[in-house]
Amino acid sequence: MMTSKLDQQVTKNNLTVSRPNKRSSSCGREVERFDPIPVDLVINILSRLSQKFIVRCRCVSKLWSSIIRRPNYNQLFPIKSMDLAPPQLLFVYKVAEELLFNSSPQPHNPNMNSSLVATLRRRTSSTNFSKFSGHVRGLVCRQHAEGNYTFAVITNPITGESLTLPKLRMVGCNSERNNGKVRYYFGYDPIDKQFKVLRITWLRCGERESCGEYQVLALGTGNLSWRKIQCCTLHYPLEGNGIWINGVLYYPAGFNNGKYTVVCFDVRSEKFSFINIDNYMALKMVYPVSSTLIDYKGKLGACSFDINNNVFELWVLEDAEEHKWLKHIYQMPHQWLNETRHDLRLAGMVSSGEIVLFPDYTRDIFFIYYYNLESNIITRVRLEVPVLGKFNYCRVYTFINFVEAVTLI
Repeated sequence: MMTSKLDQQVTKNNLTVSRPNKRSSSCGREVERFDPIPVDLVINILSRLSQKFIVRCRCVSKLWSSIIRRPNYNQLFPIKSMDLAPPQLLFVYKVAEELLFNSSPQPHNPNMNSSLVATLRRRTSSTNFSKFSGHVRGLVCRQHAEGNYTFAVITNPITGESLTLPKLRMVGCNSERNNGKVRYYFGYDPIDKQFKVLRITWLRCGERESCGEYQVLALGTGNLSWRKIQCCTLHYPLEGNGIWINGVLYYPAGFNNGKYTVVCFDVRSEKFSFINIDNYMALKMVYPVSSTLIDYKGKLGACSFDINNNVFELWVLEDAEEHKWLKHIYQMPHQWLNETRHDLRLAGMVSSGEIVLFPDYTRDIFFIYYYNLESNIITRVRLEVPVLGKFNYCRVYTFINFVEAVTLI
């Protein structure tokens, strides 16, 4: 039977989808050809699909996949904004040779009877996994080490897509693991709607750190490569976490003179600026086991808790240009003394204003803690993770305010 190719066209600035029109072939049989369907009708149809079905549509054919992956797809086919989607808790468990991505609803006004069930979203290899570099708008960035190389992988736990960024070897270093360090930070430019990864490399010379190079990679440009950028003030990142807030990446860093700072990296302009911190605050960031940077109601915050004295400290950046921080000290409630808390870490602050703490290691059932600063009440929430039933013990990473999205990599 003779068949004809489909008349399909995707122009550079427009989109044409087709509908069947029967025509006669040379052998007398009817074959289907396609005439254009109005773009407005296609937009109307696709705009009604959920994120889950948009993901499925990409698997129909190479043509469909190429259409949905177009840079201007979100303008042609608007889907429900991820900003309107309810935030989730994302739990990543390192078990055996795998990373298990699970999510659960993020509770509002939890009480002691609250209970959550985590749903398995994705499994991926944990070979040479080193650390996580943050999550932004549905995508997660993690860091791996392989031989003399350190590289980053971007993952969407909902769609299952993963993208390994180009591997680079640190100049002047035989082994990044032994002589040098690499750190990745993940951010998003809300103006140009572009994800970017910041890569910082530096060398260790005895007890001193020697500042190195700064590079940026932009996703979705069609040219997946690292670009060198300049920084007027050489610095190296500390072990503490980085955080993205409204188009700016923040992370703690040190200078060669022994001073410390919080770096502000504008994702759009790719410019660095610095915020002064006092010696006491710097000490907390140098040893970040019980401290972290947080999004405090749209402002940069830094918090830590003292396990032995049951004290919680919070710094809020009121004026970046004036380097003005406001410090708050909270005496945590007495029942906190009765909890097993030696392995707890800070996840950050949720929109309701509560601080979330989680255990480093866990089994299939464990607890996360919500600390309400205003009422000074700590609430313990039970979390069930069915997929962990066959594992005795595992490392857990917890991310708050995670928004499930079908963002394409």
